Amino acid sequence: MEKVDKRKFWLGTVMALAGVAMLFVALFIPPQGEISGSALGAAGEIFLVAGSLLGLDSYFNFKLKRYLRNEENK
Repeated sequence: MEKVDKRKFWLGTVMALAGVAMLFVALFIPPQGEISGSALGAAGEIFLVAGSLLGLDSYFNFKLKRYLRNEENK
């Protein structure tokens, strides 16, 4: 694994864990047991960025390009 890839992996992992921690902490902020919309929105954005850093975006772009190339060849 390259140095940049390792950084992306660890940054993505830390961000995903931060999102989980944010959702967990939101359960204990009044009103207890209810997660506010702002906490869900922030956690969703963190998960999106973390997923992109972990390469999910690259994976789906690769799949999409391959699908489009196959469609053009038909």
